[in-house]
Amino acid sequence: MNHFLFEFITGGGLIRETLPDSLAREARTMVQTLIKELIACGHHKITITRDSRVDLFGSDVVQHIINTPCKKVLPKLIRKADVCWLIAPETENCLYNLTDLFMQNASIFIGSDLNAVHATSRKLITFDILENANICTPETKLLKDVIPDSKSGWIIKPDDGVGAENCIYVSDRFALRENMEIKENDNYIIQPFIEGEHMSMSLFVYNKNIQLLSCNKQEITLKNNLISLTGIGVNEFLLHKDQMRELAESIVSAIPGFSGYIGIDLIRSNNKFFVIDINPRFTTSYAGISESLGINITEKILDTFLRKEIQDINLKKAVPIKLKF
Repeated sequence: MNHFLFEFITGGGLIRETLPDSLAREARTMVQTLIKELIACGHHKITITRDSRVDLFGSDVVQHIINTPCKKVLPKLIRKADVCWLIAPETENCLYNLTDLFMQNASIFIGSDLNAVHATSRKLITFDILENANICTPETKLLKDVIPDSKSGWIIKPDDGVGAENCIYVSDRFALRENMEIKENDNYIIQPFIEGEHMSMSLFVYNKNIQLLSCNKQEITLKNNLISLTGIGVNEFLLHKDQMRELAESIVSAIPGFSGYIGIDLIRSNNKFFVIDINPRFTTSYAGISESLGINITEKILDTFLRKEIQDINLKKAVPIKLKF
């Protein structure tokens, strides 16, 4: 069985652009995890694309070196594979457009459909959906619109941003005015800053069935008003698994089309879980899930798509795993 894995950052999506070190490190971790776990369960025919600036991913995979924009080579590589895996950012509709390309050309595509990707690629759209479903989430406005009330400051970030990239904390109205002047207001949103525990949960979804894979602690730092994710404690928050599972069911009911791995960022404040971001794609937490659960989670996901029936996964034997960036 032939597998094709396309990861946008390391795979040539940023040809002729700067390759950000932090994103490249996290992306490489995810690619290495999927390759290692596919090989461990007997799947050795794996093809990837690789930006010429990125180091080799070992000798176990076929690596197409990308020196020019990769859109021309992707359809052929997708059609040649039996199973296709995609990791890409939501920025500038990248994940949406690539999902469309993969769904049109792949025999088996391990990922969510266009509806789910569209609903979660922009934070304003996600906010409207979650609010209408009575799911707790920070009030979200365009930066150029009315500023939401806040006693603890605000978070400014791109509407289609990824994780903590370009995520700015602003503590007062004066600094807020300064940031409003320098940002492209049409693509930046603002939310009240919520003080609490930073968390995420990792899900596996198939035909509306949900398996909770991990309840994670996010290690967040604030330096020069910039927010950074510096580490993840995979399954460090298992005490919240029941509440997270219930929240996951509400989210999947509100947004149809999720399939495969989903990462959801949360803040727990005053015993409430606020949904901060929903990622219908592999996230960095994935690198620690198999070790935490003591199983090959990639094999479980693959078997589900091949057999068309979700595989049972439980957290009874899960142990915390630290990931540092």
